[in-house]
This record gives sequence, structure tokens and C-alpha cells, in this order.
Amino acid sequence: MLKKLADTIFKWYCHPDFYPDIKGDLEELYNDHVEEGSHFTQLRYLLDIMLLFRLSLLRPIFKNSIIKDTGMFRNYFKVSVRNLARHKMFTAINVIGLAIGLASFLLMYEYIKFEKSYDAFHPDSDKIYRVSNVRVQNGIDTDKDAMAAYPIGKILQETMPEIIQHTVSKKFDFLLVRNADKSFKERFAISADPNFLKMFNYPVLEGDVESMLSEPLSVVLTESRARAYFGDTDAMGKTLEIVSPYKASLKVTGILRDIPDNTHYSFNMLLSDKTLADGHDYNNWDWNNYYVYIKSNKVVDLRVLEAKANDVVNEHINDLDRDQDWKTNGTRIDVHPVQDIHLKSDFTYEPQIHGSEKAVDFLIIISVFILVIAWVNYINLSTARAVERAKEVGLRKVIGAIRKQLIVQFLCEAFLVNLISALIAIGLAELTLPYFNQLVGKEVLDSIWDQTPFLLAILAFVFIGTFASGFYPALVLSDFKPISVLKGKFQNSKKGIVLRKGLVIAQFAASLILIASTFTIYQQVNYMQGKDIGISVDQVVNVTVPEFDAETEDEQQAADSKLKAFKKVLANHSAVESVGGASNLPGGDVADINSTTTVVRIVGDTEPTEGTTYIQYNDEGFLNAVDMQLVAGRNFSEQMKSDSVAVMANEAFLRRLDVPDFNAVIGKKLQFGTKETNTKYTLVGVVKDYNRTTLKEQVEPSLYFPWFSADDLVIELKSDNYKAGLDHIKSTWEEFYGDSPLNYSFLDERFEALYDQDRSFGDTFMVFAILAVFIAILGLYGLASFMSIQKSKEIGVRKVLGASESQIIFLFYKDFFSLVGLSSLVGFPLIYFLMNGWLDNYAYRISFPWGLLGMSLLIVLVFSLFTVGYQTLKVAKLDPAKTLKYE
Repeated sequence: MLKKLADTIFKWYCHPDFYPDIKGDLEELYNDHVEEGSHFTQLRYLLDIMLLFRLSLLRPIFKNSIIKDTGMFRNYFKVSVRNLARHKMFTAINVIGLAIGLASFLLMYEYIKFEKSYDAFHPDSDKIYRVSNVRVQNGIDTDKDAMAAYPIGKILQETMPEIIQHTVSKKFDFLLVRNADKSFKERFAISADPNFLKMFNYPVLEGDVESMLSEPLSVVLTESRARAYFGDTDAMGKTLEIVSPYKASLKVTGILRDIPDNTHYSFNMLLSDKTLADGHDYNNWDWNNYYVYIKSNKVVDLRVLEAKANDVVNEHINDLDRDQDWKTNGTRIDVHPVQDIHLKSDFTYEPQIHGSEKAVDFLIIISVFILVIAWVNYINLSTARAVERAKEVGLRKVIGAIRKQLIVQFLCEAFLVNLISALIAIGLAELTLPYFNQLVGKEVLDSIWDQTPFLLAILAFVFIGTFASGFYPALVLSDFKPISVLKGKFQNSKKGIVLRKGLVIAQFAASLILIASTFTIYQQVNYMQGKDIGISVDQVVNVTVPEFDAETEDEQQAADSKLKAFKKVLANHSAVESVGGASNLPGGDVADINSTTTVVRIVGDTEPTEGTTYIQYNDEGFLNAVDMQLVAGRNFSEQMKSDSVAVMANEAFLRRLDVPDFNAVIGKKLQFGTKETNTKYTLVGVVKDYNRTTLKEQVEPSLYFPWFSADDLVIELKSDNYKAGLDHIKSTWEEFYGDSPLNYSFLDERFEALYDQDRSFGDTFMVFAILAVFIAILGLYGLASFMSIQKSKEIGVRKVLGASESQIIFLFYKDFFSLVGLSSLVGFPLIYFLMNGWLDNYAYRISFPWGLLGMSLLIVLVFSLFTVGYQTLKVAKLDPAKTLKYE
């Protein structure tokens, strides 16, 4: 790709008479390098093309240009190269800063582009929408559920002519899959109707899209999962056994290419939904457990489409001849563009953890900061050196140079700096790409060299950077009056000094924002990980027991007895504190729990109350295993037959029902729906609130129902002997369930995984904030160095008159103290506005950390004073006789 870019550039500028011969020589040289196995052959080829950019080889289109007419084109570059070589330190500062800035900006840009590209790879993705449920109370959206009822898509397609296709899918928590002697706990399994692969059009390697999901007991695998299950043998037509939570033999009817990372709905295994038809009511409008997608025949106005869809659904609901909570519960449907789900969704029950548009916006800001700071360094150093370049400009004007030619001269210099920086940036980006992918937690790019857009962006930024960083200095330098300059009366203009100070203030303000933001992000992440969530998950192990469909009551009793015996043996060990079981484990994401939107009430005490109620089933040992506290009433008891219709509630649930005294409702009846004949459950206990999922979410109003055969076990081990406890779990598993693989995990690791994305964002922000501050300090170092050299004679005079080194350094510090002070006035309000807004994304957040503002200011001051003081001290130590001997 790089070679193709180089060929395009060469053909653009090379004279047609010379092009064929030179092109042939270049190709021959390139092929020799390839055969020798040389590294970076394409980069060497591009460098050869750049070095051939000579006056004698230009095509006729340049004949009438100002460069060709003056005959100074070669001179411009020669003078630029000499000037850059003469001032090595300033050249190095500019090149290093621009290279790091450009590499950082472009890598960050690729990540941002990746985040914004979710689901854009689907054909007609701008016409695909997801239909979801939203609860409305008093005209305000309350609970927003990403899932919806199965029939909605079909009704919309049948009723609305603009809807040309729909599909419905369901996500499994997990499937226990067996193939011969291999067993897998498949956590990325979904089911879907035959339209799914037609709408989303994932690349098919084997099988027929029209039929691969049309029959029951069909399964489609991704390429990597097919290889995991069947090795290198052909998977088509082979059979996989599902042993839990369903029992079925599935035939492989298709193989897909691995699903791209940039999708909101990833999967490795796709079952036909007809496989599950016996256990699911696909006409049920109350069961919102499906992801429903529709496709329009054209890009439509979203508000119009949503309003029309709601009218259609409400009309259909009103026609249903049965009790229906849709209207009474204030439910509407939301139509969401599929491309917006990853960054803009604020729905619960998303199929996977989604991104944050605010986080991406923050990264856009920091990437722009980095690049602008690097360009500011160039502008500052170039304009600061105005006195030094003044005589050069004066002499050029005396011998006939016009201002336009001088501007071209200085732009050529800026072009060389940006070009060299760009070439170094390419190398930096390629070298750091694996670490960058690891930092952001996603494989954004495999390699730089095969990314033509990336390389074209580098080339574009060479020209953008040339004008952004070089145009103002070129205007300033070319405007000098030769008479004043050659008489020695030239001084830096006040405008130039004000501009430089303004740019330094901007750099300091940007550094303050980045440092304070980094501290705030890390403090929030640490707060979430360290906050008391209301239960104890340390040394708590999860083990999932295989679930088999029992065909008879005797088989079910045998399975239950085996599970009880297993739990009893587990608990009968000195390293095991307690054993419990539940349907849903703490530490899951927002979708990893059951829920209902049916109205609920405490009979005789509260009115039917709307809202989403989260439901968990657990045995009597669960509370002890995770140290969940009772605040009223009692725990479940398997010995009490009446507990078959018992229920426990958390504090958040009772607060939603406006129950002030929790003890007063113990023993009362709780009922779902509005029918008097609906089951009434006895409220036997109230448990303390705990954060089941990430602290971005509020504690969920939850109900707990008894299930004494829960198959997700939580085993609390004693911290001083947990290794013996793990060994006991393994040996007991072999005794009871040795024919199935043992999969165990620690609950604290589940909670930590919830914050992977926040940690990744914090790490990414920190690394690029450090780079931005480093570039700013680099520029400040160059500026302080130049200013101290410029004022060496003044310093010499002051020393002769008796000034000490500390007094001289303090004189320099005064200017920078004022600049840092002004930068804080600019930066502090921006920090508060940006970070307070970011913290508002979290239900549980730290207070705005005012103390971090002072810490950030102190860090900027220390770096600045050290940088300025080091340069000033070097000049202050010089013997005045040396600095003043020519005066």
C-alpha cells in the first residue's frame, strides 16, 4: 500500500520523458530489496521517491510557478536543511514533538474511528433499527429495556410498508456444549430466526443462508469455534450436544467468518429459534426477552418512524382479547439506529457492555490537544528566534527577494520538519501498535503498512501541519523591515511576545486539564472497585452444576438428590465456610438477571406500582455464602413447605413502593398484575441493598424467590486455607460430575471484569496525557533555552552589578509564575465542567476532587520551574567576561 502511494506521488510530479526509465530503475531496485529480505522495503521506496523530487525532474506544469521562475527552489531547501542542521537542539525538539504528536493523534484517531464504526459493516446498516421497550411514568422515560416481545417485528413488517424485513434473536447466559470428549461452556451463544443472516449478512464460509437456520436443531458456528470443536476436520453436518440448560443434539448447517469486534451483538454459536419453539410462546406480548430488529426500504426520519410504530403496536394491543399490561403500565417502543447502539445506548439488558460516547469525545479532545501542543511548540520556537533570523531576511530583501518568496522559504523549512516528523511518526506508530491495541483492549489495526487511509492521513497532515505550524512564523519573519534590521534597531514585536505568552498559557491550561482529568478518572475507578457493595465476594467461588432435562419426576428427584448430596459434601470440609446456590450471580452485567415489567403491589398496603422488578431465585445458603444481610424477617427454609410461595425483597424494592417500615410488611402478601386471582407470595424477609453490577447503575429493585435446586453454586472458602478448599471442590466434582468439565471462577474477579472498560479508558487517557504534557514540557525547554541564551548579555550585566544566581533565576521565574497562574484561571473552570459531566455518568461517584486541582497545578509548576530553572542556571553560571567581551 505504501509503494502504491509512492508511485502515485512520483507519477504526479515526474516529467513524462523521464518517468518510464526512472520508474523501471526504481522497480528493479525495489525487487532486489524484496529478494534480499530487507526490512521496510516500502518505506525505503517512498524515501527514494521523495529524494527524487528535484527541479530538473519536474513535469512542465511547474514551469510557470513562482518556484520555477525565481530559480530558488533548490536554494530554499538547501537553506532550510542548513538552518535545521545548524540548530540541532531546536530541530530535535520540533521533530520529536511533532512525531510523537502525530503518531499519537493518528493512533487515537484510528481507535475513535473504530469505536464509531460499530455495525457499519452491515449492508444498508443506516436502514437497520432495533425495537426496544421503554417504561413511561408521567410522560418521563423511566426503565429502558433493550429487549422487546417476539411478535413486534412481524406486526410492524406486516402493517408498515416501509418496513421490508425483520428478525428476532435471543441471547443465552451460557450453553454447556459437548463434542465427543470435549466440553465447553459457551458464553457467546444466541438463537435467531432465518431472517437474521439475511438482514445482517455476515460473511458465510460454508452453508446456504436461505436454509441454514430454517430447520429445528440447526446450529451455525463461527470459523474459530468450529475449529475449537472439530479441529481441522470439516464441521459441516457434524453434531454437537447441548447438555445445559437445554438438552439437544444440533447439526452444524453453516460456518461464518469470525464476527468482527466492532459489533454490538457478538456471538460464536447461532441456533435456529425453531429449536426452542416448544419451550417458548412466540406470540406472547408480555415476554420481553428478545432482540428485535427491523429494516426500512430507505433512510427515514426516526421520529416519524417511531411514532408510527407505536401507533401500530398500540392498535394491535387494544385488539387483543386478553388481560394486557402494555397500556396500563405506560409502555412504549423505542426505535434505535443499529449504528448508534454501541456508543449512544442508555438501555438495560444490552447484549454486551457498550461503549461511551462521552469517553470517545474525551479521547478526541486529548488527541487534538497533543497535536496542537506540538504545533504550538514549532510556532513558539520559530517566532522566538525572530531576532536571529532578522538579518537573514534583511539581506534577502536587500538583494531583491520579495515577501512571497520569503514566505515560501520558511514554509519549505516547516515542510521539511513536518515531513521528517511524519516519517518518524509512521515508524513510531508501527512499533507501538501492539501495545496500543493492548492498551485500548481491542485490535484496532493489525499493521500500519496495509492501511492506505492511515498513510494518506499521514501525508495529509504533513501539508496541514506545514501551514498550521509554519504559516504564522513565515508571515512574521517575512515582514521585517530591512533598514531597521541592518541598522541593528530590530526588536521582537509586542504582538509576537503576547502571542507566545498566549500559546504558553494555552499549553499550561491543556496540561492542567489532562493531569487533573487523569487523576479524577483513576480516583473514580478506584472508588468503584473499593466501595463496599453490600456483600462479601472475597474467596467466594462459583461452580455451575450441569443441568439435565429430566423426562420423568423420578429422574428430576434423582438429580435434585444428587445436587443436595454434592452441596453437603462440599460444605463438610474445614476449608469451606458455606455453600449456596442462585439463578444469577453477583458481578454480572446489567443483562445478567431476570426481570419483569408487570405492576406489583403489597396487598392491602400499596397500590399497583409500575417499574422494572429484577428477580433472582436462590436457596437458603446463598445469603450466608455472600454475607448478604437481613434487615427484617427471615431467610428461606427448605423445611417449611409454605416457603414454596415465599419471597424476599431488597430495600430498594420497598422504597419504590413507598414502604416506610420494613418490619410492618413482613408476612404480608405480594402480588403481580391486576387480577385478584394472580398468585400471592408471602413476604418473609427484607435484605440489605447491594450493588449486583457496576456502580454506574443504581441498586436494582429486586425480589428473591426460593429455588432449592439452584445450579449456580457459590462456595465461600476460608481465606487462610482457600487452596485446600479448591482442591476439595475439584475432588468432589470428580466424584459427582466427573463426566462434565469443571468450570469455576471467583466472584471478585467477576466484579473486577465489570470495570475493564473503565480501567482501559483510564490507562489510555493517562498514557496520552503524559505524552501531551511531555511535548508541552519539551517545547517549554526549547523556549526557555532560547530565551536564556538571548538574555545572556543581560544576565552578564546583572552579575557584574552584583546580582546572585538565585536572583537571576527568580527574574525568569516571575514571568512563568504569571503564565501558570493565568493558565489555571483558564483551565480550572474547564476541568470542572468536563470532569463533573463525566462523573455524572455514574450512579455512585466521587465528589468533585477540588484537591486534585491544586495537585495538578503543583505538578505543572514543578515541571515548569525545573525546566526554566535548569536552562537559566546554565547561563547564570557563565563568566560575565565571556558574555560581555564583545560589548
